[in-house]
Amino acid sequence: MARLLPLFLVGLVLRPQIVGIGPLLPEVQDSLDISHGVAGLLPTIPVLCMGVFAPLAPPMLRRYGSRLAVGASLALVGLVGVVRALVPGAPLVLLFTVPLGVGIAIAGTLLPVVVKEEYPERPALGTGLYTTGINVGATIAAVAAAPLAVVAGWRGTLVAYSAASALFVLPWLWRTHAPAAPPERAPLPWRSTVAMAIAATFALQSILFYGFNAWLADAYTERGWSDTSAGGLVAVMNGVALVVGIGAAVTADRTGSRRSFLLVASALAVAGAVLIAADVAGAWAWTALLGAAMGVLFTIVMTLPLDAARERSEIAALSTLMLGVGYSISALAPVALGAVRDASGSFTLPLALLAGDAVLLFAVAAFTAPARAVR
Repeated sequence: MARLLPLFLVGLVLRPQIVGIGPLLPEVQDSLDISHGVAGLLPTIPVLCMGVFAPLAPPMLRRYGSRLAVGASLALVGLVGVVRALVPGAPLVLLFTVPLGVGIAIAGTLLPVVVKEEYPERPALGTGLYTTGINVGATIAAVAAAPLAVVAGWRGTLVAYSAASALFVLPWLWRTHAPAAPPERAPLPWRSTVAMAIAATFALQSILFYGFNAWLADAYTERGWSDTSAGGLVAVMNGVALVVGIGAAVTADRTGSRRSFLLVASALAVAGAVLIAADVAGAWAWTALLGAAMGVLFTIVMTLPLDAARERSEIAALSTLMLGVGYSISALAPVALGAVRDASGSFTLPLALLAGDAVLLFAVAAFTAPARAVR
């Protein structure tokens, strides 16, 4: 159990700086005097960095090993996060969001390799350890954001998230790590149809995740909900994703196929996104439905590189491609949706675009996990 906890803690600190900013965006906009489009850059920049800087992870792995590379990345997230929370003005806040995103990118890209090193026989379970941490961190950030902001403001809330990131460096470094020789260099599998399908699926599910986490609360505030209730929708979405993601991690190695998990979850995503976009009564239920889809999708898609590749170098290359392409595309979601909101005057069209993304995800998921990609 002592070896499992630090892996969970690493996942715990990889999303609060992104997800936790969503419920704070109205206050951030007022404080910094910025538009919806500019505010959307705050969750967008880290996600874009997770795509652009994912290729830094394999050379970091070869030179320093997973223990030091992940530890240094967590330290970077914590220290730069504190600085970002304290600097004045929107330009500096946005500037310091970049190195924060670099740290998240390297740590997140290397975690599948850690799973391969230490849980080769149960890839979904190993993946579930840190994806559960990611979902817990996202849920806590979404729940705590509004209450913390009342007490400490949006800057104090971001300091709290950053302090947790820095604190969790220690248990990761003290943890007993599986011995592993430096992996060989492997090229990115650009010509692999399966690899590109995996990257596309990851991108589409990430657009849903970051799009709804960035703007769901603001959309329902616009529909007349209180800030606390609207923020509660984000918390419910991430809370359900947490519980369902744990279930997927425990059962996916033993029951069904990757394809069946992906198709069912994609269908749930379509239903939840369409009902939210149409403003059908029952937002709590539709948000929970969407959260269930996200919980399964994230856990299963993060497992696919372990299914489709064998050696650590190949897993690192496929993970880099998946995260690099996926995050680079999905990073555009919050800022693009914010810009559409500014242009259209309401969140009706942005929510409809997210529903369309869910439909496309269902179509792509049918091809993502063919038999040849699953062990």
